[in-house]
Amino acid sequence: MKVVILAAGEGTRLQPLTSNTPKPLLKILGIPILKRLIDSFLRNNVNSFVIVTNYLEENIKEYLAEQFPSLDISYVHQKEIKGTGNAFLLAESKIQNEFFLGVYGDCLYSESLIRKSVDAAKKGILSVGGKFTTDTENFGIVVEESEGIPQTIVEKPSKDEISEGYANIGIYSLNKEIFKVLHTQEENKNISPRGEYEIPDAVNVLLGNGQHKKQLIKLEENDYWFDLGRPWSLLEATEVLLSQMEQKIEGIIEDGVQLKGKIVLHKDAILRSGTYVEGPAFFDEGADIGPHCYIRKYSYFGKKSRVGNGCEVKNSVLGDNTHAAHLSYIGDSILDDNCNLGAGTITANLRLDKGSIPVTIKGKREDSRRRKLGAIIGEGVETGIGVLIMPGIKIGKGSWIGAGTIVNENIPENSMFFGTQKYTLKRKRNDTD
Repeated sequence: MKVVILAAGEGTRLQPLTSNTPKPLLKILGIPILKRLIDSFLRNNVNSFVIVTNYLEENIKEYLAEQFPSLDISYVHQKEIKGTGNAFLLAESKIQNEFFLGVYGDCLYSESLIRKSVDAAKKGILSVGGKFTTDTENFGIVVEESEGIPQTIVEKPSKDEISEGYANIGIYSLNKEIFKVLHTQEENKNISPRGEYEIPDAVNVLLGNGQHKKQLIKLEENDYWFDLGRPWSLLEATEVLLSQMEQKIEGIIEDGVQLKGKIVLHKDAILRSGTYVEGPAFFDEGADIGPHCYIRKYSYFGKKSRVGNGCEVKNSVLGDNTHAAHLSYIGDSILDDNCNLGAGTITANLRLDKGSIPVTIKGKREDSRRRKLGAIIGEGVETGIGVLIMPGIKIGKGSWIGAGTIVNENIPENSMFFGTQKYTLKRKRNDTD
């Protein structure tokens, strides 16, 4: 049985994190989304994959060749990003069995969802994954004809039309007949309001023809699903995975370190004296923390990251080889690989009015629905001493922020951003002062 993974999108909503990295290779707790997906299918005895690629596709191919050198993986190139329906259709020649699995490569699914979808395909059942929501206007909603039996998918209905239901989460068990439907879709130019060929429209045809058993695979209480389409969704996924992890300590904990809650401390990582850690927290290989740091829960520290004296980190992701040497605060923020924060760099994560924090996404202000959100900082960014970064700010890869600067606007990649300061000499100091 094959799995078709859609991994072609550019991930512009995730900028600056996708400037150098295709979104399926963005990491959660140090492991790329795509590897997590493939590993889950392998654990469920599915070991043949078709991956639809476009943006930075060589990065994906090189990474998977290194991680899975003997795995059955084939690739198809989506020349134009014309929607999920078009992407699935490109995989037609690679599918031999009657049933196959389809999944979005920028989503994170709990193991049970993968297992149930695999079981459905093996039993010849059409299936759609769903998560209960009352936010129906922002999702495709799976309408049931009876309990657990999907009837159709309605794209972003109004609250008056459907007030609650199960959001389509982009994992399917499909029959090869879907390709005939997709061909007809393109021949008749049946495009969505977004101007794309959409796989839910084709799935609706199969659901309606009555030829196969059907199943709505619902998230259970301890299941999770994350559509990793916005930067802050990486923080949300990190929080859930950290909450479910088991403690593992392989590194060094010096005398005087205090631990509260579970941690993962990989080999060659060190927690230095005077550091206080509130778990869950994750310290990857070679992470170097302290002395005298305050590490708050839901924080991840990448390989060879460094957080030095007098720093506080809260609910944040620090990439590989990212450093904050001393006297900095990093809250509810994402720092990509190879960043360096000068002494006293502060990320603000709370508005004065305590309102939810907006972020500019594709040129428009979008409500993150988060009361606390710090900075999203691209790869290789460096700040001077005393830099203050306002909530929800994005700093593009390779940029430099000058000492003493207040960053209250988004910074494009490879920029130099310096603040100015006026000085006033009131009077000359005399010996009696």
